[in-house]
Amino acid sequence: IDVDLKEENADKLLNQEVDFDKPGNAQFYCLHCARYFIDDQALKEHFRTKVHKRRMKALELEPYSIEESEQAAGKGSYVPPKKRKIETQPTDKQDLRMETKD
Repeated sequence: IDVDLKEENADKLLNQEVDFDKPGNAQFYCLHCARYFIDDQALKEHFRTKVHKRRMKALELEPYSIEESEQAAGKGSYVPPKKRKIETQPTDKQDLRMETKD
């Protein structure tokens, strides 16, 4: 999921081609939870659920890396993971366009 949050991957996932095998034809996707929804209303309702909020809180910490495990084992000095600011993805196409202009 952390790879999906990178800007180039996020754009691809949010602007997928129509796929009739996926819920909502792959047009309504939550990046943070890696889930498809049947329509925009279901996606917006998902943003208010405890499941989504817990996932957002879990994504605040940087993912565990090999370097971090080596530092914790005694190779080098241990640096605790940094907190990131994670915001819920925009839902409207218009919101996406406004963010890219800034």
